[in-house]
Amino acid sequence: MSDSLLPGEPSENADARFQRLLQQLLDDDITADQLQQLTSLATDHPEQLAEISRHLLMSDQLSQYEDELRSDERFQAAIATRLEAAADERRFIDRVVSSARSEVAEQESVTSPTAQPTLRGLSGWIAAAVAVIVLVGVWLNRPDSSTPLGSPSDGPVAAADEPSDRGVAVLTRASGLVGDNIGALVPGATIPPGELSWQAGLLQLEFYGGATVIAEGPASLEILDDARVICRSGRLRAHVPEPARGFVVLAPTVELVDLGTEFGIDVATNGSTEVHVFDGKVELYEARSNRDRQTRRELNAGDAVALNPDGHAQSIAPRSEDFVTPSRLNTLTDARRREQLDDWKRFRDSLLTDDRIVAFFPFDYVVGDDRTLTGFTASGQTLEGAIVGCEWAEGRWPDKAALQFKRPGDRVRVSIPGQFESLTYSTWLRLDGLDRRFNSLILTDGFPTNAPHWQIRQDGRMILGVRHKGGAHDYNTDPIFDLSRLGQWVHLATVFDAPHRQVRHYVNGQLAAQESIRKAATGQLAIGSATIGNWSQAGPKHESTKIRNLNGRIDELIVFGEALSEEEIRHIYTVGRQ
Repeated sequence: MSDSLLPGEPSENADARFQRLLQQLLDDDITADQLQQLTSLATDHPEQLAEISRHLLMSDQLSQYEDELRSDERFQAAIATRLEAAADERRFIDRVVSSARSEVAEQESVTSPTAQPTLRGLSGWIAAAVAVIVLVGVWLNRPDSSTPLGSPSDGPVAAADEPSDRGVAVLTRASGLVGDNIGALVPGATIPPGELSWQAGLLQLEFYGGATVIAEGPASLEILDDARVICRSGRLRAHVPEPARGFVVLAPTVELVDLGTEFGIDVATNGSTEVHVFDGKVELYEARSNRDRQTRRELNAGDAVALNPDGHAQSIAPRSEDFVTPSRLNTLTDARRREQLDDWKRFRDSLLTDDRIVAFFPFDYVVGDDRTLTGFTASGQTLEGAIVGCEWAEGRWPDKAALQFKRPGDRVRVSIPGQFESLTYSTWLRLDGLDRRFNSLILTDGFPTNAPHWQIRQDGRMILGVRHKGGAHDYNTDPIFDLSRLGQWVHLATVFDAPHRQVRHYVNGQLAAQESIRKAATGQLAIGSATIGNWSQAGPKHESTKIRNLNGRIDELIVFGEALSEEEIRHIYTVGRQ
């Protein structure tokens, strides 16, 4: 429907135009330009904002959300989620607008280039976006919160706030780490300022400023920024190229300032310190002297010095071999990875005799049959998954395979028979992005009663969605994925524990959330025909299905027909971590 008037037609006043555009929105027959005009008209009129809000709330409650029928509880939960997201309304609105426009662009890409870009088929996503915008404007009494989606006179919509990064270094390698607080110390982790401590093992930190540090435990460090580290105990070897010149290590008795060098520093728990210079030169100052020039001492390549707890220094013979080099760490890391892979293979083999297994997909690559994902059941039967679009890639270890999900069509089709009072899902995955409102781990076809949907929301929450009698409910966590966790291998597990009436979520072996199972939950769970890494329509396939493709890799998926304990979940994580 064109928005312009034909010659001879009477002019349309603002109120009539508003009513016509609102009706087109409610009929899901509005173009992007018309939607912009509607929000522009309503921006400075609280009564029109309230009218849009009232109509959209009613329409949304009656409309299809994910299901054929939708409960009041689900509707209220959806509104609560939107309002929570709107707490930082400016950023949220920009993100909604950006997402809406990308959806429109996807829609246009599969239609005629000359077709008018209507919003039909987006399943109310634009309507939901407008609902949030007007709700924020009305309920918070903030007219400027209802920023229009843009008009020819306004220019383009302001870009969303750029994400920020608190990190100052990246942990790039680790070998044999032992300690109570090492859960976050995994390759690929972004390291913000703060304290790090561990009892044994090695890790490599690459600082944003350019310095590379290999630290050996037992160690206690405090990262101050991208060019300064406090070493309270432990052994460090640092390579500082020219762009990172000026890198500083603070120890109990000395402050070390590099001048473009490679050096080692070894700090004992009593404060005594050794400094070894392997290349270039460093400056040493007395601790807490504010770099008093009178305390300055320069060491060149081949020099080494020992300082007792009182700061008294004496020259010693350099011992380069005591400080692990990057090449040696690579060797140790490779050996450790082989040990870990062997441990995992023994664990994999033990699962083949576990009678609780409903489906186990170890993601083994089979030469000559790379379009089948082979799995197993407790009875020893083979399950076959049909790989669609996905490419094979490296998993947690160089010799471990994974499937990479990237494109909207990527998926693995499986059929998992049986009915179960309780279920446990377990997977190892590496997320590269959260591109969709819902990002599939494994989803049943459609969403029938007692068919679980395991997925990750765009805000980083892990969800187990189950349709109970009378409505569907999402059992979810707080956000567990953000920019700092992308690109890392993470273990996720969710337990539907019917005897104890609980749903529990775990991240890297630790309990992340638990919630009581709804009173309406009765009957046994069933998976049946399902899709790993995406979603497929139930019944006739001529209708379109919402895109929920994962952006990342999976290299292990296990479904148990019982509720596993926290100890068992932690064991799966421990034996499988890098």
